[in-house]
Amino acid sequence: MDALVRKQLGRALLLSALVAGGMSASAAQPLLTPSTCTVETMLVDVRAALKGGSPALRRYVKLRLREAALALPVAELQAALEREREPEVLEALGAALATKASHAESPTLVQPLLARAAGDADPAARAAAVRALRATPSVEFMAKNGGVVTYEQLARDSSPEVRQAVADNLREESAQVYSGHDRAVSETAVSVAAATEDPAVAAKLLGEVSMEAVGHDAVESVTRQLEAEDPGLRAAAATALGGVPGAEADGARRSLVETFRRDANPAVRKAALEGIARLGQASARPLLESLRGVDASMDLEIDAWLSALKLNLQEWHLLLREKQRLRR
Repeated sequence: MDALVRKQLGRALLLSALVAGGMSASAAQPLLTPSTCTVETMLVDVRAALKGGSPALRRYVKLRLREAALALPVAELQAALEREREPEVLEALGAALATKASHAESPTLVQPLLARAAGDADPAARAAAVRALRATPSVEFMAKNGGVVTYEQLARDSSPEVRQAVADNLREESAQVYSGHDRAVSETAVSVAAATEDPAVAAKLLGEVSMEAVGHDAVESVTRQLEAEDPGLRAAAATALGGVPGAEADGARRSLVETFRRDANPAVRKAALEGIARLGQASARPLLESLRGVDASMDLEIDAWLSALKLNLQEWHLLLREKQRLRR
């Protein structure tokens, strides 16, 4: 029995049940009511799901809206975005608009979204607008819209939620969109870390965004963060220096050794050791040996790195995992 026959049989059985229950065939409502797909009709489902739906349903309606946005009129999406006041719905609409902009290779489509991110009076709405850009080429979008709205600007927002959204966006854009290989995204993360007055945001950016493609000026900016007042930010800067390109490795290595010797904070010293190990196995061993005794409490950490390095593992994540196993 093919699918069409099964569908027709199902309809016939349902209609029979309605008739048997006392409803005449003539009075029965149509089983399927054709309707035009518009932004507003889709938002009815989105609002209902976001208000009381399961996590799976919430994900589904957001995904369906993003997919439908590819065929929906831009003007309708932008108008709905400008009217929307519920942060969750705003985020879903913004993500749909950003998806359309990416597929159409037309960054100007997100201008209303950037305007909400920078200028909405409601901090929850500003944060939602920023989150809507997540896992898209948002750094490129901002640049091609003339840099009127930038992540450096948004990272100085008075709302911690907005600042956190900026850090999450850059981390996910680096990892998910470019697999850590995009220089512009990584250097934007470094620039934002220098611009924000929120040390937690700066630490998240330096500690979690890939530095493998950054240039010399960005490395210098990260190095200056080794002097930051906040120890978490100093530790994140040390972690970041461990991932810089080979051409910058010598300077980064010297900075990390100096940091280990003068910075008494255990987290910073631990991060400096990790950075030294990451910058190169051959050079790391004698340097790590030379740091024994600087802080006796760190000697076991040095020993763990030396033991892990002896395995000559070529992948950093494998080396890090082995070192962590040794220090359990």
